[in-house]
Amino acid sequence: FFFQAEDGIRDVAVTGVQTCALPISPVRYSAGMSSRDRSAQLHDLRTKGLTADARERTLPLSSAFATLLPTVQRGSVVACEGPAAVSLALAVAAGPSAAGAWVGVAGLSSLGLAAAAECGVDLARLVAVREPGGDRRLDGLHWAELLGAMVDGFDVLLLGPGLGRVGDATVRRVVARLRARGAVAVTVGLPAFGADLSVRATGVRWQGLGEGHGVARSRVVHVEVAGRRMPRSRVADLLLPGPDGRVRRVDEVVSAVSAEVGSAEVGSAEAMSTDVVVPLRRTG
Repeated sequence: FFFQAEDGIRDVAVTGVQTCALPISPVRYSAGMSSRDRSAQLHDLRTKGLTADARERTLPLSSAFATLLPTVQRGSVVACEGPAAVSLALAVAAGPSAAGAWVGVAGLSSLGLAAAAECGVDLARLVAVREPGGDRRLDGLHWAELLGAMVDGFDVLLLGPGLGRVGDATVRRVVARLRARGAVAVTVGLPAFGADLSVRATGVRWQGLGEGHGVARSRVVHVEVAGRRMPRSRVADLLLPGPDGRVRRVDEVVSAVSAEVGSAEVGSAEAMSTDVVVPLRRTG
């Protein structure tokens, strides 16, 4: 039972907005409760309030990012980079989408809905803005109005290189509105938007291809996450996508395969049963 009271305090030591939680109803203690039990009950109430507040300030990511980045702060800009940038952006948006968030897409005219669904994005809560071609392409003013409306209407914005013509002044206004609204922007090929978090694909390896035979069944992407509030970068290998089309951690799949076959010999992505290639042989 708390509400937030904001009071701007400015002096030599404190600047900005101070946010505190104040009780709107008295705490009721049981008859005969000791002072220690009362303190414990009050601590539990405060902890529950802080936990709920923290959940409201963040959006969850999918389990594939558990060791990299379990949540993302509202008001953040997440820049996806590297050879698998679009797939990474979809994977980042999949977590909030699965939790009920609406995702708006702009500047990614080549986005495939099937690929988005395989990455875990709920198409029922996905809205893609397609820019008209030819002489009807949007100018900076129209993009500013459109992006402002998207910030107000969606929890997650997936923005691509088609917005490269948007001016710096518009970018600053959109980012400021994004932070005030508490939405999250996931960008691909848009350095002008800056980045609170960088999700970079530093290496890509396809699984299932042999020397002149085989079929590409999955892609292993080495992912590095870095950010302003992260003391050091975090790395992990993701299947993006896996053989079943889903995004999963390689170590998670390796553990599952090891348990299934009952072998402790499986210790790397190359040893997964899903990567076994049977060469063609002459039959007649």
